[in-house]
Parts: sequence; structure tokens; C-alpha cells
Amino acid sequence: MTADHHALSRFKLEAFRFLLVGGANFVLTFLVFFSMFKLWHVNHLISLVVSWAVGMGFSYALNFTWVFKPEEQLQFRARFAKYFAAGLVSILLNLLALHLIVESTGYDPFYVQCALIPLIVVFNFSTAKFWSLRALSGR
Repeated sequence: MTADHHALSRFKLEAFRFLLVGGANFVLTFLVFFSMFKLWHVNHLISLVVSWAVGMGFSYALNFTWVFKPEEQLQFRARFAKYFAAGLVSILLNLLALHLIVESTGYDPFYVQCALIPLIVVFNFSTAKFWSLRALSGR
């Protein structure tokens, strides 16, 4: 197997696992967001921030230990700071887009947020793969 083929196979495996973690994270954050916004009538932006914070811890642990495995043991120092920074940019862009779309169109924030998810997934995979959880050993 060539190095390029191995790298492509690894990329595909990471992307597949990232999507599985993302699916589980989606269910978790969806339940938090739905409960807060639809059942408890908490503001949609607050509901999004709380669901994001819950998902951040969940996805960091799984993406570190199962998807990218940049080191053998889970690290919460520099790597988590980078992961958190990327997540913070992601949530801020998400909040801005959600707010602007809802305010300018009057669409239901719940459905707007659902439509934004694919863009968020691509952004989050890219920042984790190529920056915050990038293997330093050149794997």
C-alpha cells in the first residue's frame, strides 16, 4: 500500500468516525436545544449556546480518543484550548448566521438551525483534522 493510499484510507476512516461522533453529538445537542427552546421556551440563542457547550465536551473526548487519536492519552491542555477556540469560532459564526437569517426572514429558528448543520459539520471537521487535533508525529 502506497503512502498516498494509506493517507486516503486514514482520511476516509477519520471522516466516517467524525460523522458517527457528529451524529451522536447531533442527537445529544438536538435534545438539549429542542427541550430548552420548544419545551421550556428558553430563547433560541441561549438554547443554542447551552447545547453547544454540552456537545463541546462530548465531541472533544470522542474525537480525541476515537477519531483522530493525536496522542495516546486524552489531553486537556493546548489541544483542548485549540479545539475550544475552533468551536468558539464555529458557534459564533453559527449564532450570527442563525440570528441574521431568523431576523431577516422570520423563519422558525429551529428549522434554520437544522439547515445550518451541514456547513457547521464541514467547518468543524476541517478545524479538528487540520488544526486542533492534527497528529504532530506526521501519522
